[in-house]
Amino acid sequence: MSETPTLFVRRASGLVRTVGPFTAFMIVFTHTVGGGIHRLAVIAAYQHPDAFVPFSFLVTGILAMIPTALVYTMLGSMMPRTGGDYIFITRGLSPALGFLASWGFWFTEVLSYGIIAWYSIDFFVSAATAAGVALKSEAWLSRAQWMASTEGHWVLGLLFVIVFGAIALFGMKIYGWIINILGIIAIIGCLSNLLILGAWGNNTVAGWNSIYGQGAYQKIVEEAFKLGIQNGDLPVAAFSWGGTMKASIGAIWAYIGIVSAVFVGGELKSPAMSLLVAQVVGTLVIMAYYIALPFMVYGAWKVPEQYIPADGLAYLRANNIPTDRVYFTALYAYLKGKLGADGVAQLLGVPSSWLLPERVITSFTIPLVPKGMEWLQVLNGTIVGIILLKDIPAFFVVASRMVFAWAFDRFFPEVFASVNEQFHSPHWAIILTMIGGIVGVWLTAQGDWAAAADTTNLYQFAVMMASLAAAVLPFLRSDLYEKAPYKWEIGGVPLLSIIGAYAFAVNFFFFFVATHEIFYYFGGFRLMIALHQAFWMGLGAFIFMGFLAYNQRRGIDVRTIYTEIPPA
Repeated sequence: MSETPTLFVRRASGLVRTVGPFTAFMIVFTHTVGGGIHRLAVIAAYQHPDAFVPFSFLVTGILAMIPTALVYTMLGSMMPRTGGDYIFITRGLSPALGFLASWGFWFTEVLSYGIIAWYSIDFFVSAATAAGVALKSEAWLSRAQWMASTEGHWVLGLLFVIVFGAIALFGMKIYGWIINILGIIAIIGCLSNLLILGAWGNNTVAGWNSIYGQGAYQKIVEEAFKLGIQNGDLPVAAFSWGGTMKASIGAIWAYIGIVSAVFVGGELKSPAMSLLVAQVVGTLVIMAYYIALPFMVYGAWKVPEQYIPADGLAYLRANNIPTDRVYFTALYAYLKGKLGADGVAQLLGVPSSWLLPERVITSFTIPLVPKGMEWLQVLNGTIVGIILLKDIPAFFVVASRMVFAWAFDRFFPEVFASVNEQFHSPHWAIILTMIGGIVGVWLTAQGDWAAAADTTNLYQFAVMMASLAAAVLPFLRSDLYEKAPYKWEIGGVPLLSIIGAYAFAVNFFFFFVATHEIFYYFGGFRLMIALHQAFWMGLGAFIFMGFLAYNQRRGIDVRTIYTEIPPA
């Protein structure tokens, strides 16, 4: 007679609790602070001229991200197991919804670090360009041009994904050190951005001219106004809340990761304290930076009225647009789009290899640094490139732990629940995640905003389901709620339910904001985005149904799996 299988794959996960509050905070920080703020926030005023970008990050943070962080912290403290919201939703709401939400979020994660691997290269391009211009070095300028090419992005993007994936195989103890070190470097880079903008933010005109020659700043402004008025698409508009909310798709994407510490819940030494520090305090710290940076960037790069041509001033008056709504960052991006690099270089009278990428923050901090301090230009560009690159280890941790959790529950091939005995790492889950990251690089090569759009909706879906689980769990699973370290009530209603219901509603709102913005950006319905997501979620449904039938045939009590918390 064959032995009845155990409920889970093993009686113990095989993972060890090595992650303390500092590393948990760094997982959140390194996962979150990257391309959303240092890239999408920089181009937001070009894509949404009527937005005030700091408000996009402020409103998104206050309305959605702080409540979401609280929900995940309370649920993670109640169920401190590896897998994050997959555990919460399957145990508190619905096994099928939990698997599908996690399946969609995994797609978001692996695509996102493919996007990050691709995005980060432009920051290194700006650093190499700054070095080439400062040193008058054709070798450095050539390196920058190669990195900026499609080939350079492919080679470096794949290299970053593979190298960080390989390091992840050595387990959380080593990977935690990598995350901590890169996180500290990233904090230095964030402070460097703010210090440069604060110290020399009034140096934009002279700074730009110091690189590209006297009058270069005004040439950009005048040509952009000339073409924009002529074509009727000048990226300048009066403030509106509608435009500000449209720009929040970049803010939503920038905040993905504030709940990442719960995905290593089974590896946290003190889950309640670690999650509070990492996700609630971490969200507040990140939000402060997210508001301060675009506020300082757009404040510094407002075009002074005396540099706006006469016909430009007439255009602004006719359209009731204040002069302080004209941003050099948007005008430069507009010209690069209209004339191409060669056209802008010809306008400025410099080689095209001298041009800084228009879509990254360092292109607008590097010119501010005074002559004689070119080393700071290069250092800032390099460190801010590392700020993006350091996202990848945290993405690897989160994505691989989701795969592990599915397999440990017997709803994915059980080999992916395997844990290396020496390093205590889920090696097959990491390798699968690495392959997903390579797909993310490929998708970003097809269009970076398309890739970001692909990820945002599925992330929002997962967060909505986790918030709904929080709202109903105290009533549907009182046995779990009784074990929670936080059981506060207001008028007899659990605070978890109140915050969960609110977080569900507000994330539902931002889900539609993101969907509307995707349509706006692409000028209507984008079939490929819908097909990507429909195919992926349909595949997830088939996998869940397949393993449901397979487990039932093997005599495994599937219903009990999803009423029990997995063993640590």
